[in-house]
Amino acid sequence: TNLFPKMVLPLVLIQNEAVELIDDAMAGNRMLGLLLSKRADVDSRHTADDLHRVGTVAVILKMSKMEDEKAQLLIQGVKRFKVDEFLQGKPYMQASIDILDSRNTERNKENRALMNNIVEQYDKIVDLSPGLPSEMGHMIKSLQEPNVLADMVASTINAPVKEKQNVIELLDVTMRLKKVTRLVNDQLEILEMGSKIQNQVKEDMDKRQREYYLRQQLKTIKEELGESDNER
Repeated sequence: TNLFPKMVLPLVLIQNEAVELIDDAMAGNRMLGLLLSKRADVDSRHTADDLHRVGTVAVILKMSKMEDEKAQLLIQGVKRFKVDEFLQGKPYMQASIDILDSRNTERNKENRALMNNIVEQYDKIVDLSPGLPSEMGHMIKSLQEPNVLADMVASTINAPVKEKQNVIELLDVTMRLKKVTRLVNDQLEILEMGSKIQNQVKEDMDKRQREYYLRQQLKTIKEELGESDNER
């Protein structure tokens, strides 16, 4: 799962070194960095080469230890960062980092046009997605900062994690909005195609049910007519 700035995410940590990382973070500034893995398997130990270099600094909002030595967290994204160098000396992965600031964040005409289009398309996505509450559409409409809008929309739509990682790595907000526009358009197209297929299947089923009902009616009428002829 990708973590974006402002986004709140629950996590369960099962590896001993990860739990030690959380202990150190809780004893300090409650901050940690999250990097997306290039590998799909999550159970084995990852190396520096397995990780993307741009990720999100997060603050630990809540932490609780579980009976089987796991840790359950609630974290919130704060800032983008880039790994400068991975460091040695800890059982968990540690790195020196550079904090990354977004560029071109003003509400100029191009950014406003991109934002308006994203909000309009996102509204349609919410209508077609049972898993997205209608409140999400209202929340997205209320966002005035182009960079926050792009991140929040990217974090909530059903897009591949690699595509979301590309959004995280785009520091130019106009480029980020354009990327999110493409993701939103792709997601809406998929949802509209799915809705069309569902409607067609429903129409075909309704048609078959009507035909079956009519055949049963005709069968009943024929049987009744046959009984009437026999009685005569």
